[in-house]
Amino acid sequence: MFTRIFRSFLAIFLASGLLVSTVFAQAELPVDFEIENPEEVLAIKWEELMSPADLEAILNAPPVSHTGYGWEEQVNQDSGAEEAFAKALQSFDVNPELLGKRILLPGFVVPTAYNEDRLVTEFFLVPFFGACIHVPPPPPNQIIHVSYEQGLQLDNYSEAFYILGELTSQAVLLDVAESAYSLKAEHVEIYTY
Repeated sequence: MFTRIFRSFLAIFLASGLLVSTVFAQAELPVDFEIENPEEVLAIKWEELMSPADLEAILNAPPVSHTGYGWEEQVNQDSGAEEAFAKALQSFDVNPELLGKRILLPGFVVPTAYNEDRLVTEFFLVPFFGACIHVPPPPPNQIIHVSYEQGLQLDNYSEAFYILGELTSQAVLLDVAESAYSLKAEHVEIYTY
């Protein structure tokens, strides 16, 4: 069940191609806020966070039978494709070309820390609504732990946000999920579709 749900969410998200990876000039930015040194910013897609091997394994996931109870029992670890798929679902492999770069990425917020004013100061940025809350979390290399000192007023969990900041490979392991990436946000803005 998890595999089917995750594969559906990921396939829809990857196919939609919400953003094109590019270096921007200020006039071309898809945001309503001003960015310092916009020529340094990369707007990325979620799949660019995965290693090429993980992306290949997810896109070529093995068929799932409905004879067992959990997805783990349905994956034949003896097959290379099944083994690669199972590994990709739990992968911390990062894209080294994005590390140390300022990125712009839309996603959904899963709060992990608040300040005394009840503003969200730390959260996981995830590629689809409900990840880590209503459905199991995506692979760690599809989750970014974001620190936002200013704090975010989160009134609606189904709203997506643009996040701008420098991407690192600092892993964060919490009960709700594990992330392979971290980012200190320069700016957080509601994403308008």
